[in-house]
Parts: sequence; C-alpha cells; structure tokens
Amino acid sequence: MSITKINEEGISRRAFFQDVTAGAAGIAVASALTQLGAPTLMAAQESKTPEPKKATAAKFFKSAPPWPKGTTGNKYDHLFCTQLKENSNISDVVPGPQAYFRGESVLPGAGMNMGWQLITKPYTMELESHHHDVDEYFMLLGATLPDLVGSFDAEIELFIGKEYEKHTITQATVLYIPRGLEHNPLDFKRVTKPIMWSALHMAPYFNAVYQTMGYIEFKGAPKS
Repeated sequence: MSITKINEEGISRRAFFQDVTAGAAGIAVASALTQLGAPTLMAAQESKTPEPKKATAAKFFKSAPPWPKGTTGNKYDHLFCTQLKENSNISDVVPGPQAYFRGESVLPGAGMNMGWQLITKPYTMELESHHHDVDEYFMLLGATLPDLVGSFDAEIELFIGKEYEKHTITQATVLYIPRGLEHNPLDFKRVTKPIMWSALHMAPYFNAVYQTMGYIEFKGAPKS
C-alpha cells in the first residue's frame, strides 16, 4: 500500500499502523516504519516491485543466446524496401491506396513480387484464366484483428485447370498454383466481413499469359 493510496481512501496513519501490526510480521513492519519513517519504507517496498516482463520469444529457447550489441553502418541498406504504397483504386469495393511490392522494380535482385488488397464487398476480380511461368500463391485471410483466420467470412469461387474445375473457398486459405497451371476466373461472391487477399508471385516482376490478351508483364507502378 502506498502513501498515495492511503490518502485517496481516507485511511489515517494510525489506522494504517493498526493494520500492519496484526501478527508477528506486522509488528516487524511497524517497528521498521517507526525507525525509518513511512516515506523511506514505502520507497524500499516500491524498489522491490518487479518490473513487468517484456514479451519475447525467449521462452522457446532452453538457453537463449545473448542479445547482440551490433555494429553501425549501411552495408545492407540496399536490402530494405519501403516503396509499397500505391495510389491505385480498383473500385469502391477494393479501395486505394493499396500496398504492392513490385519486386526487382523497387528492390534490385528480388525474386518475387506481391500485392495486398482489402476486399470489402462482393467483386469479380478476374474474368478469364491465365498462367505463369513461375509458381504463385494466393493467401486469403480475414482482415479483422487480432484473428485473421477466425474472422474470415466470405465465399469465393475460383476455377483451376484447363477443364475449369470449380472450387469454393469459405475459410482462410493458402492456395499453391504451380507454374503453368491455368487459374481463374475469380469471383468474391459473398463478403460478410472485409478480407485480405494477397498474391505472391515468384518472379522479379508480374508476368502472365492470358487467354485473349496474350503475354503481359508489369514491372512497376507510380508510388505515392
């Protein structure tokens, strides 16, 4: 109990002595309080209050390595990219600005490109199928924190292969699309809660072969 707490609750100093002197331990505390004075004892008690522990991943290690002191420099500055925000706005259903990592266009040497799009209402994303010469991954998650899996509440219709095998996605999903495999059309038929759609394309920049448009590549876009 601190001096501030005593004053807030209107507890007198005499009443405080009566409380702490109950039992042998209380007598010892009261004696120390008399000799040291309340402020000194309270400071000693507060100094023993344990600091709140910072959440770390150390619990996963039996013997965690020491945190490195590190060095200073800019040797690896070229590996970082912050050019993600684009002023693209597909529609009021997929509002902008959006986030895209345009691979080698913004980070020389990168071997992948990726986009993040928030889908808020039913929307037909692609009208025809296409394929790539590299692997691709679709990641479909809920967009309500903290549960990006449990908050998924949508129905997505997707066609795969030249035979247009239809698949309906109703839960958080990662879809692996091997190189050369035809995929789409893609229709977000029901979107009860906002969802996050990410396409990870394992090439330095986006490229695809579409049914009617043929080969298309996209190396970059203006950043905001």
